[in-house]
Amino acid sequence: MNKLIIFDCDGVLVDSEIIANRIDAHMMTQFGYAISTEESIKKFTGMNSKSVREYILKESGIELPECLSKLTGEAIVSALEKELQPLMLSVLSHDLLKSSAKCVASSSPKERIALSLRVTAQNHFFPDEHIFTSAQVKHGKPAPDLFLFAAEQMGYKPEDCLVIEDSIAGIHAARAAAIPVIGFLGGSHAQFDWYKKRILDQGVPVAHYEHEVLSFITNFITGNGRYSQKIQPCNY
Repeated sequence: MNKLIIFDCDGVLVDSEIIANRIDAHMMTQFGYAISTEESIKKFTGMNSKSVREYILKESGIELPECLSKLTGEAIVSALEKELQPLMLSVLSHDLLKSSAKCVASSSPKERIALSLRVTAQNHFFPDEHIFTSAQVKHGKPAPDLFLFAAEQMGYKPEDCLVIEDSIAGIHAARAAAIPVIGFLGGSHAQFDWYKKRILDQGVPVAHYEHEVLSFITNFITGNGRYSQKIQPCNY
């Protein structure tokens, strides 16, 4: 049972992606990069703000100001405090998970992760030292750096970890790190048909509901033979 479960935060632990992308889209449009909530989800789910700015500059030549991250972040925090709902509360509350090693590895700022977990009453499952962000590594998702860093800091080898992810960037990051990964489609943002297809096309096990996530985790931790996943290398 010496296994580590690595949870992404946005779209996995909390139903925040639809909220954050709604605000992101509004703010980017205000600063000259016209985009809808759905388009924002399609392009930027799983990416940190620096990667998003770099993508937009390369794609359109529009250089969004760095202050936009601060303005957008403040608006998102306000919305999360009012609207945010948990996605993994029943999983984390299960006896098996209570006694298992687990951590968070997210592209979001640590302050926002802490807020999200507090608002959804999931903060007591993850001590501060078990929360890792892209600010701690050179390259964010889809690079493998964050997951490898989290595994190392927690004292586990990649093959003894299991990542729960909702984004293409996150799945690519896990595969690039040679860590088994479960695609999660339980968030509001993941209900678009094109989104489901993109995750299903990755060729990794997929869970639509919390009880399915728990089943995958149980099989992985107990090693009872019903969980298996051939790691497919991914060059991000």
